[in-house]
Amino acid sequence: MSQSRARPGHAVSRTVLCRDWIEGQIIRAYVRLVFAPDQDCGSRTITIMRSGNLEVRLTELPQDFDLPTFPPFWVEIHSHATGEVLNFCGCYEFDEDELGAAVELVLTALMRQPRLH
Repeated sequence: MSQSRARPGHAVSRTVLCRDWIEGQIIRAYVRLVFAPDQDCGSRTITIMRSGNLEVRLTELPQDFDLPTFPPFWVEIHSHATGEVLNFCGCYEFDEDELGAAVELVLTALMRQPRLH
């Protein structure tokens, strides 16, 4: 990850670094998902990160050949305070657009966190 030369308190530099860090966390979770145990329904879930009452999860669903257009990977924002999934996005292969959408989902949740729990 590149280091920003802007002042440490500068909002833009924090956002850029945060985006890079979140992207790295998602990619690492995607790789670690291979080693996650299968759950009852055949899916696998791994925690990407936690912040306050929020947990960001990556879930891989078993492929259903009857629903080939259903994304196999889901990034979810889960609230421990409410026990609910607050937001989510589906991904097929984490290409540049999908990874960008997942990073934006997480970044938005983190920035709104005080209002979400």
